[in-house]
Amino acid sequence: MDKNSDINKYILQKFIKRNIVNKKEKYAPEIDFVFAVSGAAALGKTAFCKNLERYLNDRRINTVHIPLDGFLLDRKTRQDRKLSGYNPESTDMPLLIETMKELIYDAREINLPLYDHRTGKHSGFKLICPGQVIILDGIMSLHYEIRERFTNFNIFLYSDDLVMRGLRLLVDMEERGYSVFEALSHSDEEFASYNKWIYHQIFFANLRISVGKQRELSV
Repeated sequence: MDKNSDINKYILQKFIKRNIVNKKEKYAPEIDFVFAVSGAAALGKTAFCKNLERYLNDRRINTVHIPLDGFLLDRKTRQDRKLSGYNPESTDMPLLIETMKELIYDAREINLPLYDHRTGKHSGFKLICPGQVIILDGIMSLHYEIRERFTNFNIFLYSDDLVMRGLRLLVDMEERGYSVFEALSHSDEEFASYNKWIYHQIFFANLRISVGKQRELSV
């Protein structure tokens, strides 16, 4: 299975239609699934999430995509504190938890904070309404404080070390405005932080998706 549409169909048929996972007790009645989609930076999590959101909405399953990058501290603050984005301390976890409680437990509209990776700063808010399926997109979606409270279906995107490093360098330069030297300067440190804080999340995944060097996906 190596196409996005095939993976989306697989998720729909094997997991959603069969309803193989239980709702958490505190979910609002209209919410059935809260997906976590995690994995290393630059593997294409957001593109995958948006594609899955479109696919499910086209089949009349009300689905909303929630990028969690807006809960990151701004880049200067992280740099001043010497925090990798993989470190949970780089995220405003209390705000993330309270916002998800409003959306998932209370089925209330939320003002989702947005983050601009090119500037490293926050860039306003987006009004989000709850849906039958909520997709939490980001490395903190499988952090234990989020996983234990909110998600009932967990997806982890992974790749080999060389592909992860290469894709991260490309994203840092093309989307975040880094020079090649800036991107290379923190590559080893970021990779070590990923292994320390994020990689273990794979063991909590219901579905593991492999990412190739062209961001092709396979299960």
